[in-house]
Amino acid sequence: MLKRLLLITLLLPITAFAAKKECGVKPSYDITINKESVHIFNKKDDLTIMPNGNVVLNNRSILPNPSLQKKLVYFQQDLRQQLPQLEQQSLNLLLEVKMTFEQAIKNHLSNDSELKSELNKLYKRLVKLLHGSISTENGNTRFSYQNFNNLKKDGEDIGQRIFYNVVGGSILHLNFFKNLGAIKTISKNEWKAQKPKLKAFDAHICSVITGIDTQYEQILTQLNQSIHK
Repeated sequence: MLKRLLLITLLLPITAFAAKKECGVKPSYDITINKESVHIFNKKDDLTIMPNGNVVLNNRSILPNPSLQKKLVYFQQDLRQQLPQLEQQSLNLLLEVKMTFEQAIKNHLSNDSELKSELNKLYKRLVKLLHGSISTENGNTRFSYQNFNNLKKDGEDIGQRIFYNVVGGSILHLNFFKNLGAIKTISKNEWKAQKPKLKAFDAHICSVITGIDTQYEQILTQLNQSIHK
């Protein structure tokens, strides 16, 4: 019974602020950005790019040719702009969806305080989850690829745990079944309204990450070629 109810709750769809279709590119490196440099690294490669395009690859300073240096300058500039922007866009979308569902709760359930409380709890946990993937503070940005790649699954897990809390508490007070029709209406209507926006944002995230990954792989290849000339 609970598994069937899980499918119609209004809380769970909010966790999927990306669509079900997976992006073809999954990053495999962390990124840290500060005023002095952009640092991209994993167990295999360690790349530091300075604002002027000078680089250190695996503890080895490399003097890139003018064409590659120009590409490096633009790449680190893109990262400085795109990652904080992606973080803010994600936060804005989460807040927008939360406020939409809050209004729906008010309209259909007379501002049910318990459900709003669980919705706010879900929102705060998703924000925390997002900041585990992309976080900007005092002009410094950190991107964690493992957290980013698990963002959708972890978000759904949080949504399910909160859902069971709502169902468990509501069964005790008989509120959930009394409000079941209203909850089904909110879930169906609001999720249908939000889905195109979330799908478009999912495509946007994939486009940004794919662009970053493509540039990074090209630059890494060119740097390694210049070393072995």
